[in-house]
Amino acid sequence: MTLSGSPPVFGTRPDGVACTPRRAAYAVIRRDGLVAAHKARQRDGTFRLLLPGGRCEAGESAEDAVRREIREELGRAARLTERIGEAVQYYFAGTEGRWYVMTATFFIAELEEENQTAGEFELLWVDPQTDGASFFHASHAWAVLFK
Repeated sequence: MTLSGSPPVFGTRPDGVACTPRRAAYAVIRRDGLVAAHKARQRDGTFRLLLPGGRCEAGESAEDAVRREIREELGRAARLTERIGEAVQYYFAGTEGRWYVMTATFFIAELEEENQTAGEFELLWVDPQTDGASFFHASHAWAVLFK
């Protein structure tokens, strides 16, 4: 079941700030009631959760982008089984010093096999109900609740 209608919007554009548009794609991968994620270090030294996925390269489809990002981040291949939908997220990227307005496409996916290569991040399995507030993007917390 894919969500339809206008995409939900998370965050707000600060007054007088130009936000850089960004297309992205992320995967919701479930196992035993848990969701795959990885930790990203914030500028203040704390860690926040992210779903596997990320920015779409120029000319790259959302499907190809999320498969590439999963290989890079987790060292695994994935099979996309369903498109959840899109969400818009305003956020500040502290490491880049800029605001983005991200249009993210979310998919349900399954990992196909054990690690093919070493990924950039450690695969974590988190409880979407109790760990949802730990996601960097509110849109990720929204997507993991999709059934």
